[in-house]
Amino acid sequence: MDIAIRTLNILLPTLYAFLWADYALLFFRDDPFARRSAKHLLHLTVATHAIYLILRTTVYQHFPFATVFEAASVIAFSVTVLYLLIEARIGVLTTGFFILGIVFPFQLVASAFVVAPESFSELLWQPAFMLHVSTALFGYSGMAISAVYGVLYLMLFYDIKKHRFGLIYKRLPSLEIMARFTYGTATLGLVFLTIAMVGGLALLVQVYGTYWSWDPKLMITFAAWLIYGACVGASRWWGWTPKRVAFTSIAGFVVILFSLVFVNLVLTRFHEFV
Repeated sequence: MDIAIRTLNILLPTLYAFLWADYALLFFRDDPFARRSAKHLLHLTVATHAIYLILRTTVYQHFPFATVFEAASVIAFSVTVLYLLIEARIGVLTTGFFILGIVFPFQLVASAFVVAPESFSELLWQPAFMLHVSTALFGYSGMAISAVYGVLYLMLFYDIKKHRFGLIYKRLPSLEIMARFTYGTATLGLVFLTIAMVGGLALLVQVYGTYWSWDPKLMITFAAWLIYGACVGASRWWGWTPKRVAFTSIAGFVVILFSLVFVNLVLTRFHEFV
């Protein structure tokens, strides 16, 4: 089984590279072959990634979140699954080039540096912890997609404003659809992250006997939660324009990236499980 895991670890970034190339052909050239094959390759990649994560969980006996690189692979999977659901909902394939453009680097780095930890915290096998981590990662994934749709909304908005009706205008969905999914995925991400934070605080009491920690990871995550809470709340109740929502969503995702990369690698040991 270890050989199968190593094989899939090499295969996954290859599949994501081909998938990204397929969606690039679809976006830039509206290639007929890419239009036929992209959806099938997307399903194949998601299925392969799911098998890989299940194998890592069962063979190595822990939820694959012991290291930053295991988490990167789970995030790549979560974003791809959410994008698959969005694509099925709106029937538009051309945004895939941009979404998968952030997924491929995550999985490439994960495959290049991931190792099987020799030891890990018992927390990684507890259902409550797995729920906490899963909801957090789906929250991050929803916010990542919201930020991408926010960028695309702004690109399309300014192209229309300047009367440039080029490739962006021809390939992307309407401003209304882009605004709806920027807001919708931000809301989805906020809901998942809220569940994760509540579960995390409950685990904090259970494991450490305290209701709070001034750990940089917790503080940055809380800051991102506040930004997305303001984004969703202001749009719903204060009449924020889609453009302002897009800018706020992008700002929130920058905070999340800082948390996932710099904070995890440099500033904190609180969320290390090896």
